[in-house]
Amino acid sequence: MNRLMFAMVLCAMSAPAFAQQQPPAPAGTDAVVNAWDKDGNGMLSKEEFRNGWAATRSALAEQRLRAEFARHDTNKSGKLEVAEYGNLVLVKRAGAKAPAMTTFDRNRNGGLEFEEYIDFIATAARQAAPAAAPKTK
Repeated sequence: MNRLMFAMVLCAMSAPAFAQQQPPAPAGTDAVVNAWDKDGNGMLSKEEFRNGWAATRSALAEQRLRAEFARHDTNKSGKLEVAEYGNLVLVKRAGAKAPAMTTFDRNRNGGLEFEEYIDFIATAARQAAPAAAPKTK
């Protein structure tokens, strides 16, 4: 047992009031632990924490993408039409190399709905990622 852990155990055993003096956990902490604690033992394993954190990050990323989609959907039609597509930063950066919007318009309704927009973002991100440097011996 390392010294820090030993000191914590010693403090907890010798001063029960010490635990009562700790600041309360942030609101919602119990709900997060309960949601992430898949085996229901009241504690988070490394795997439970990792999986919970990944899900939270994914939810936040989706929330940001939805906000960005809504910001570019200037006519609030629920889809990005050609002019709105042309105003996307990734499209502007790609210039003439940008794929045509119709490439991602799977349902052929003249615009990108959110799921189609996600496909475009994923494709553009892959294309924009720097190529891995070749390994040298």
